[in-house]
Amino acid sequence: MVPEIWQRFFKQQRDERESLKQSRKLRSLRHMGSTRVQIGSHELINFSSNDYLGLAGDMRVAEAAASAAGRFGWGTGASRLVTGSSTLHNKLEGETAAFRGTEAALVFGSGYQTNLGVITALVGKGDTVLSDAMNHASIVAGCRLSGATIKVFKHRDYDELERKLGASQGGKCLVVTDSLFSIQGDAAELPRMVKLCERFKALLLVDDAHANACIGKRGRGLPEEQSVLTQVQIVVGTYSKALGSYGGFVACSEEIKDHLVNHSRPFIYTTAMPIALAAANIEALKILRREGDALRLKLHANVKQLRTRLDTAEFKATGRHHIVGIPMGAPGKALFYAEQLEQQGLLCYPMRWPSVPEGQDSLRVSVSAAHTEEELNRLVAALRQARDRSAGKDTANLTQRSARRPTHQALQMAEPEQEGDEHLHAELEPTISAVDSSRLPNPRDLEDFSPQPTGSGDTIIMQPGTASTTTDENPEWPDFDDDESDEAMPLDDSAGSEAAAESAKQGAVAVDAAAPANVEAPAALVGADAEVPNEKATAGEAKAEGGDAPSGKAADATAVESGDESASDASPDAEDVAEDDAEESPDDGDDETDRQPDASDTVIGLEELPVSESGKTLAPEPDEFADPVIANIEGSTRRRKRNKTKTRHKSRTRSLRKDN
Repeated sequence: MVPEIWQRFFKQQRDERESLKQSRKLRSLRHMGSTRVQIGSHELINFSSNDYLGLAGDMRVAEAAASAAGRFGWGTGASRLVTGSSTLHNKLEGETAAFRGTEAALVFGSGYQTNLGVITALVGKGDTVLSDAMNHASIVAGCRLSGATIKVFKHRDYDELERKLGASQGGKCLVVTDSLFSIQGDAAELPRMVKLCERFKALLLVDDAHANACIGKRGRGLPEEQSVLTQVQIVVGTYSKALGSYGGFVACSEEIKDHLVNHSRPFIYTTAMPIALAAANIEALKILRREGDALRLKLHANVKQLRTRLDTAEFKATGRHHIVGIPMGAPGKALFYAEQLEQQGLLCYPMRWPSVPEGQDSLRVSVSAAHTEEELNRLVAALRQARDRSAGKDTANLTQRSARRPTHQALQMAEPEQEGDEHLHAELEPTISAVDSSRLPNPRDLEDFSPQPTGSGDTIIMQPGTASTTTDENPEWPDFDDDESDEAMPLDDSAGSEAAAESAKQGAVAVDAAAPANVEAPAALVGADAEVPNEKATAGEAKAEGGDAPSGKAADATAVESGDESASDASPDAEDVAEDDAEESPDDGDDETDRQPDASDTVIGLEELPVSESGKTLAPEPDEFADPVIANIEGSTRRRKRNKTKTRHKSRTRSLRKDN
C-alpha cells in the first residue's frame, strides 16, 4: 500500500502535467527494418530514429550477436574489474580506438552512463566545469553529480565562454560541449573552443554521439571535419546511433583511460556489457570500415535533397547536417504537425519542454541513409499539408475523432475538417498513445483499402473487403468508425432476403453497365451503406432470366457464406450448386479469405500482395495484431453458418438416399 502522502504527490504531479499538456506515454512499436515501424496495424516511415546509417536493421550485426551468444552465453556475471572483462571487450576497445584515431578507448554500458562516468571522474569539489546551455541531459547530470562549480554559457556563445573562463579561480577547469546538438542540429565551433582551452589551461570534452561515423572523411565526427581531431583530448560517443547497436565509449589517451578505470564509479560498480553485445559492436565497426564511405555519401545526398525541398517549400530548418530541426514555437502546434504527419504514414515526434526550453518546441527530423527519395518527398508534401491545415485551409471534413484516432484511410488520403471545428487549429492537443492502436483496423485489412482501377471509365474496383464503389473525382471511403455500421450489415436476416435479392439484382445491372463487356462484375460491388445482397437468390434469378450470373467457385463460396434459409428456399438451383461444391471441396477454415483463388475465379482487384521491404526476419506475424474478441465473434458466426449449411446438406442427402 502506497502511503497517502505519496499518493497525493503522484496525483499532484499528474494533474500538473495534464494542465500543462506535457503528459507522455509509451507506445508499442514493431520495428520493420531501418526506416519502417508498425504501430497497431499501421506501417509508418520513421523520421524520428537515430539510425543515421541504416545499420540497426542490418542482419549481419544481429547474426554476430547471435553467434557470440551461442559461444559465450549472454551475461558477463560481474564488473570489468572483477571477472566481467572478456577478450571481446578488449578487442572492441582496440577497434574503437583505431576507428577514432586515439591511443585508447574505454567501453561503458550506454552513452548516458559514459558522460556520468567521465565527468564525475575528472572534476570534483573545488573544480569548475563550463557547459553549453543546450548540452544533452546526460552532460547536465554528470556536471551536477561531480560536485564541481557549474557555469553555463549561452548556446554557442563563445564570447561568454571566454569571460567565464577568465573569471574562474583555482582548481581544474573542464569545458564540455556537444559537437552536433541533438535537437536543432547545429554544430559547435570546436576550433575556437580549442584555442580558448589552450589559453586558459582547460581540458576540452566533446560529446560526438550524433556526429560519430556520419561526419568527417573517415567518420571521425565533427573534430575531423573541423580539423581539430588531435587537439580534442577526450571524445565521448555511442554505438547506439549511426552504428545501429548499443553502448557508449570514450576515446582518449592511455593516461586518461587508466584514470577512468580507477576512478569512474559508473564503470567500476556496474556489470560489464554482454559479450554478445560487444560482438555486435565489433561487427558494426567492421561494416563501417568497409562500407562507411558509401553510406556517408548516401546520407549526405539525402540531407541535401531534404533541405533543398524544405527551403523551396519555405520551411525554416535549423542546422546543416542530418538532424533537421523545424521550429514550431507552441507545444500545441508541434503536436498538431506530428499528428498530421502520422495520418499521412510518417512518424516524426515533436520535441517539447523539458527536452527543449519553454517556447522553443519543434519537430526533429532525423535523416537516414536508408531513406529513399520518394520517402523524403512524401515528408515535405505532408509538412506542407499540415501547414495549410494549421492555417485553416483545406479543412472541411477532418473531424476531431479522426484527428485523434487516425484510420488507415486517413493514412492513404487526407480528408479536410468539417465546418465548426476551427478550434482544432489552435487548441487541438492529440495524445499519441498505445491505447489508440488497439482500436485500429484488423491487419488483414491493411491492403484492402487500395483502389484498383479496372480500366473502364472512372469506376474503381476495391480490394475484397471494402464493399464500395466510387469515382476518382469524388472518393467516398467507408467510415469504419461509424457506430451504426453494424446495423447496416446484418449477419443473419432471413426476413429481408427478398428485398436483398432485389437490391442485388439492381446492383448487378448497374455494375454490368459500367464494367467492360469481357469482365464479369462481382456482386461485392455494393455501396458501403447498403445491405448485403443474397447471392444465391441473385444467381437463381439471373439463371432463370437467361442472364449471366456470378460463376465458378467465387459465387459458390459467397452462397455458402450467406447461409440464408429463406433465400435457399426461393432459389433451389443455386443451393444445389453450393451443396455440390461444398461436398467436393469442404471449407476447413474460419474465414472465406483463406481460400486461394484459382483460374476459375472472377474477382476484380485481387492481386498478389507486395512483400515488405524490411525482410522476412523482421516482419510481424499478421495474427499478432488481430483483436481476439472480434476474431472470436467473426469465427463463431462463420462456423455457425457453415455448420447450418452442412446440416441441411446432410439432411437432404439422407432424404434422397431413402427415396432411392
